[in-house]
Amino acid sequence: MADEEVAEQGELAITRTGDRLRLAREAAGLSLADVATRTRITQRHLHAIEKSDFTELPGRTYVTGFARAYARAVDLPEAEVGASIRRELEEDEYGSRPLYEAYEPTDPDRLPTARLTWTLVVVTALLASAYGVWRFLSVEPDEALIAAQNRAADASEAPSTEAGAPVPPQSAAGGAAVAANAPVVLTGISEVWIGFDDAKGKTENWRTLDAGETYQVPPAYIEQFTLRTSIPQALKVTVGGRDVGAIGPADTLVKGVSLKPADLVARAAGSAPASVAVPKTNR
Repeated sequence: MADEEVAEQGELAITRTGDRLRLAREAAGLSLADVATRTRITQRHLHAIEKSDFTELPGRTYVTGFARAYARAVDLPEAEVGASIRRELEEDEYGSRPLYEAYEPTDPDRLPTARLTWTLVVVTALLASAYGVWRFLSVEPDEALIAAQNRAADASEAPSTEAGAPVPPQSAAGGAAVAANAPVVLTGISEVWIGFDDAKGKTENWRTLDAGETYQVPPAYIEQFTLRTSIPQALKVTVGGRDVGAIGPADTLVKGVSLKPADLVARAAGSAPASVAVPKTNR
């Protein structure tokens, strides 16, 4: 009887999606490092998801995308895990709201004073402004945000013009042509989100780079995808060890950046294929 009660209490304790992901990982015999390798998400972020401590993540809109990637890595239903995470985020947000106490208009002693009312109005306005600035400056894409950015970028594209004569790939200083198989390396100057778009402009793969973290783009990505990011100034791109310079204006959503070594080196010389830059709006 005691064993049954212990088992029942253990089952009731597993109430959060993070517990479910952790148990699936342990059942599969995987470590956090194994999941990090499969998902390309840092171990500290994966650990925060397992603890359902979303405050340790860079931002709330990362949570759903990270949890779905974790679910794929441990063979759990991705859509179901994403829905559970969204519900938990809503519950956490609701639980953090202050309780409302209704005042009876017939009792003047319980009515708030005019000074208190104006203080509350000012504090609310300041909090709303701070939240708006945070949302504007944060780069926390989940799938819905990526889709919105795609639509904004597509709507802002100008009609394409006829391409000029092909430019022979040269280094930024006008040197010899770069090797077609030269390694393309992305380095985070500060924490930055990057995505890889297919030929139709759909973001199939995305990840974050911490400050100082490097990522060598696989040859298959170089041939099949183009690069997008929303903080170009936080990303350093090198080809065969050569810095190709900024890939777009600061704080601007940039997409369609060719990852081919010749195109990246030509970008440094001012003759790169056109990419699309879309100013970020307050979301």
